Amino acid sequence: MEIDRAFVLYFSGTGTTARYARAFAGALPCRTQTVDLGAKETLDGPCGESDLLVLAAPVYNGRIPPFVWQRLEGLQGDDTPAVILAVYGARDYDDALLEMRTHLDEKGFVTVAAAALVARHSIATSIASERPTADDLGEAKAFAGQVTATIGRMDSISDAPTLTFQGDLTPREGSGGPFPEVAGVCNECGTCADNCPVDAISHEASMATDVTRCISCMRCVDVCPTNARKLPDHLLKMVTQMLSQACDPNKPNLFFQEEWH
Repeated sequence: MEIDRAFVLYFSGTGTTARYARAFAGALPCRTQTVDLGAKETLDGPCGESDLLVLAAPVYNGRIPPFVWQRLEGLQGDDTPAVILAVYGARDYDDALLEMRTHLDEKGFVTVAAAALVARHSIATSIASERPTADDLGEAKAFAGQVTATIGRMDSISDAPTLTFQGDLTPREGSGGPFPEVAGVCNECGTCADNCPVDAISHEASMATDVTRCISCMRCVDVCPTNARKLPDHLLKMVTQMLSQACDPNKPNLFFQEEWH
């Protein structure tokens, strides 16, 4: 099979998923279009067998943020090969790859390769603070080359590997938060409202957060020019202590693909 063009779709709350997605995209040998789902971009319409879909997303509480699937509502594949990249904060990617593969299956895509990639934790940013490192990004680039070679060895999509992922897609309840607050000097510049992927912050009331919409991606904290938006210190300390026992900043990236001999 030959790939004529690739669509690399990603959401990146605090920038680490974007770094992985761009590294992968930059190593593909075909025409490539990147789509930032967090900037309310989307990709609608059909994709064919000569296209490649790459979906990269962060893992929050073991799952992909639901709005990602809302952004992709108009996307449809036709036995189109896909690569899924789940980026997580050094604890576990949990159900994310299974969820991504399942959603894309339902849309007519065939997952030919996948990766679980370690990055700085989006809430407790002292955990795995240096990741992705240059070596991590190098692995993502090398993986793009391996995936390209794998697809090139396939006569048709029916030759795609059968990949197995951990997880359980039983619906979850709760797991919302923690939610950022304005705890510093806010000049109401609107940067947080401009960058919120789910419109949980309005320009008319930029010092408030609609917790019914907020996905705790920490994008508003990351982009705030005055460091006004943050988690309360006591809450951040508690979350960091809890996660530091469950996370391993030295976890290796995991890659799932066909083994060719």
